[in-house]
Amino acid sequence: MMTQNDNSAIQDIAMAMIAYSGEGRTLAFNALDAMHRDDYPEAQALLKQSSEALVKAHDVQTKLLVAEANGQQVTINILLIHSQDHFMTSLLANELIAEMLKMYHKFEGMVIS
Repeated sequence: MMTQNDNSAIQDIAMAMIAYSGEGRTLAFNALDAMHRDDYPEAQALLKQSSEALVKAHDVQTKLLVAEANGQQVTINILLIHSQDHFMTSLLANELIAEMLKMYHKFEGMVIS
């Protein structure tokens, strides 16, 4: 059975995942804005920062996985579900925008009408 401290720890983990994921998603969309301005070096730097923030979110998520693997019952609540959803969509944004940067490089100089 989980104690109040365990529930508080899970809330802290969920909030950290939301914060890091939000930072990662914001940086990824800032990279997209940089691409629209044809500032590819800035876009690449922002995507790198986005990935670093998402690694932090993943590290926090791993704490939950390790706790459960070690037999600790992890209470699933809406905040934890929200943090997982936020993390997944932020990862997807980062990956798609990184692919878009590759496409920008590939088609740079081509006239698209």
